Amino acid sequence: MSQRSAPSPDFQLFPWTSQFETGIDQIDEQHQKLVEIVNRLAWHLSAEQDELRAGDVVDELLDYAGYHFSCEEAIWQQYFSGSSLEANHHKAHEYFFEQIRYYEGRRQQGEESTLADMFDFLTRWLAFHILESDRRMALMTFSIRAGYSIEEAADEADRTLSGTTSVMVKAILEMYGKLSGSTVQLMKERAARRAAEEELEKLRAERGRDGPDN
Repeated sequence: MSQRSAPSPDFQLFPWTSQFETGIDQIDEQHQKLVEIVNRLAWHLSAEQDELRAGDVVDELLDYAGYHFSCEEAIWQQYFSGSSLEANHHKAHEYFFEQIRYYEGRRQQGEESTLADMFDFLTRWLAFHILESDRRMALMTFSIRAGYSIEEAADEADRTLSGTTSVMVKAILEMYGKLSGSTVQLMKERAARRAAEEELEKLRAERGRDGPDN
């Protein structure tokens, strides 16, 4: 797992809230780290930062996602070993890597729509992964610790995540899908304005050094 430091973006594509907490501290901390990396990646790419640095953040995202998934799968193996649920969870992790590599390949080839598509995928995936997939894992884990069988734990999680909770998850997924594109566009506009302001300051400084008679 790599540990790179970088300034946090001042405008977040995916703001973290307490509603994303699953109740498993280790997993919640890792989710927050994933969200932080995605926010930083959005900042670097939409602000048209150094291409090499943006590529480093993509590598960091893949690296940390791999670490996070290995921790999740250890939990699944401990409590749900041999079940179809464990296999499906692993397939979902593989799909994540395939999609990010696909978008990164398109981005490097200069396809204009890739940025919006990548962040639409990332924001929807993060919201679903945290609110549905890992919340279900946490609920089932707590039930099994309380003495439930895997089947009973799955039924209990289904009941908990049905109804209003299911509607909430769908609403949040839709919200993040709509916001991702507009947020990236706003970040681009802010970056362009800052660049123009910096250029103006340089011109003013140069005029000041030249003096009023020049």
